[in-house]
Amino acid sequence: LQYFTLSKHACLMDGPKTEKDFEDLTQALQLVKDIIASVDSKVNEHEKKKRLKEIYTRTDSKSITRMKNGQMFAREDLLRGRRLLHDGPLQLKNAAGRLKDVHALLLSDVFLFLQEKDQKYVFASLDQRATVISLQKLIVREVAHEERGLFLITAGIAIPEMVEVHASSREERNTWMQLIQDAIEKDDDEGIPSETEEDRKLLETKTKEMRGEQLSFC
Repeated sequence: LQYFTLSKHACLMDGPKTEKDFEDLTQALQLVKDIIASVDSKVNEHEKKKRLKEIYTRTDSKSITRMKNGQMFAREDLLRGRRLLHDGPLQLKNAAGRLKDVHALLLSDVFLFLQEKDQKYVFASLDQRATVISLQKLIVREVAHEERGLFLITAGIAIPEMVEVHASSREERNTWMQLIQDAIEKDDDEGIPSETEEDRKLLETKTKEMRGEQLSFC
């Protein structure tokens, strides 16, 4: 790419050139950029597949959990038509205000938490709340007065469920929020409904109520 960029400048300095020459060179440079971007994308996709397989292999074969909609989620479901978008360490906050170390996975349609047990991964537990969360109608919010915290709020149900998550830094929190939001918007583009105005109003009320309940434990 650097060679083509230098060639472009050299061409412009090497005497009169037609507009057509310039357009051809510009188009060639753009094609090179597109090829490089495509290769980078394929490499990243391959690395993500390999990483998800590693996590799957390390997960206890008997580990299983229940999602908020009642659907069971087992180890095999990690690979069942899903793509890994991002993963890394986070902390879950329980009702008593304590933080639990977990390993978070953002997949193409769910966000989930694993915890270590006997050198294996198992699905994390949190006050009888679901720790495999569908991206459908999921809402992400910052935690007020906590620069490392974010709320994951499950909408579209009678009683919205909220999970508070903490990252290692504000920057890491913002990275997670952006990646989760991008994944949610991609689901919206594929026909999954996003939050309605009614959902938003209900969530504002429920968030205040649940936040108050959490503070009462502190």
